[in-house]
Amino acid sequence: MFLIPTGTDRDDGRRPVVVPLLVASCVLVFLAGRTGGAMAESIDPGHLGVAYTDFRWWRTVTYQFLHGGWFHLISNMFFLAAFGVVLEGRLGRIGFLVLYLAGGVFAALVQVWGGHWLNESHDAVRAIGASGSVSALMGAAFALHPNANVRGIAIPQFVRAQTSLRWMMAFAIALDVARTIVDWSGSGNSGIATLAHLGGIAFGFLAGIALLASGLLRRDDVDALFLIKQWRRRREMRAAFAQAGVGTADGPIAARVRADGAGTETESQRTLRNTIAAAHRERDYKLAAQLYLELLQTLPEATLPAGIQLDVANQLASEGRNAQAATAYARFLERFRSHVHADDVRVMLAAIQARRLGDKAGARATLDGFGGRELDRERQSLVNALRGECA
Repeated sequence: MFLIPTGTDRDDGRRPVVVPLLVASCVLVFLAGRTGGAMAESIDPGHLGVAYTDFRWWRTVTYQFLHGGWFHLISNMFFLAAFGVVLEGRLGRIGFLVLYLAGGVFAALVQVWGGHWLNESHDAVRAIGASGSVSALMGAAFALHPNANVRGIAIPQFVRAQTSLRWMMAFAIALDVARTIVDWSGSGNSGIATLAHLGGIAFGFLAGIALLASGLLRRDDVDALFLIKQWRRRREMRAAFAQAGVGTADGPIAARVRADGAGTETESQRTLRNTIAAAHRERDYKLAAQLYLELLQTLPEATLPAGIQLDVANQLASEGRNAQAATAYARFLERFRSHVHADDVRVMLAAIQARRLGDKAGARATLDGFGGRELDRERQSLVNALRGECA
């Protein structure tokens, strides 16, 4: 199945301006090239396309508006519209346009110079199309919204469908890497500027991370930088457990899972706890989260050891199960108020309540848990933003 993207579940509803202008520009240039005469000759790829031989810097911009055929044009425009809407809303019109054009320029340089380094026989091939630019948009969207889902139309079924942006990114990268290996080894010729795709994705992702890290772009509760830091913290936590001799499901952690309900739980509930511990040991957080929800059905106040409870809550949040994630985070705070990650959990819980559940009163109550305590700059910035949204 092939998915033609039409948008994401992170679109904020604002009407874009730059995106339709870029689409119109590409379509008009394509049509002008089909009219023949002096106009078509002036926008011929030989004049505006980019290649290692006869390189001109301005062609790294003009090539972005040329396309070799209807399929090439239409597919790029769908991707431009799908990812452009959410990014223009997040970056603003000027910021989005700069990202789009700069991503295309970087993609062109990777294509012509990387192609020359891999195989000099491709030096005369001229790159055209917005593929590098829209690849940069996809990379940036992944940096800002790694848990986003992409909506679209499934081909050949022609039905509405959606897939995760993570899967789409992984598939696109794997496909382009495979094509690059085949093309530049001489085993085949796809006729696709695969290095431009890969360069665009890398540029967009790194640009998004840089904007978040520098503070030029407001941080979100589930951006890639936040998830990377969470992963690092969880890894450090698991390493600390292992060093202390509590890192296996057959040791103290599993014992604590069972001990949480000792004497008050049924046999099936104790079995659930043991299975959660085993799933967590195997890093099957999805299964652990599902089993925890089953446990809550009969034990609404049930909690797990800190590390397991945190991983379960994070898994639920990443799946978009916001109400259940909020419950899991709240249980964590009730039991582990002095935990090293308690501040992060409190911010995450407030963000889910305010931004996903629309529970501003609950978010204010959660944020009040910080009291007048001084936080580090990153956490304080997020807390201030959330308080402003809940005012």
